[in-house]
Amino acid sequence: MGDMIRCLVDTTGDVFAGDAADSYAEVAAQFGLDEQVCEEYRFDLETRRLLVDRGTPAGLRTVRAYFDAHLGSPEKLMTFVVDGSLPKESLTSLLAIDRRAGYRDACAAIDKTYTDECAPANGPCLESGCALEGEVCLQPLVRAGTAPRKEYAAAWIRLFADTGNRIEAWKN
Repeated sequence: MGDMIRCLVDTTGDVFAGDAADSYAEVAAQFGLDEQVCEEYRFDLETRRLLVDRGTPAGLRTVRAYFDAHLGSPEKLMTFVVDGSLPKESLTSLLAIDRRAGYRDACAAIDKTYTDECAPANGPCLESGCALEGEVCLQPLVRAGTAPRKEYAAAWIRLFADTGNRIEAWKN
């Protein structure tokens, strides 16, 4: 299975989706929930399938409505990711194989821009200068917060907007 969006439904029927969470525990921690009393659902981005790990019919209806509202069409997916809610690896997997390298190159260019702007603005991290001259440094990306993920999303949306650039599950 491909990339998943994990979500919990609490006892009041509210849906909490964890952006790029690797576990339900991460979702629970992100929203201050008790994982043990929540229903657990996963949405497989690559197949557009909703999977139930622990749920009820009412919870399933609620989660289906949530995912339909946020991911029910390619246009809704593009709106969902515009704020950087999914990592670039997840976005990459939704592109046709022959478009992935171009997207990775666009992301690398974004990363390089942050690295190149880092030393003049903040000084090098090391006394001897930048340890990664000519390479990409993680430090400026971390300092930038969600900005790089928003830029990755924007680059992805430009590609994904063309139906021919999508994997089969997202063609329509």
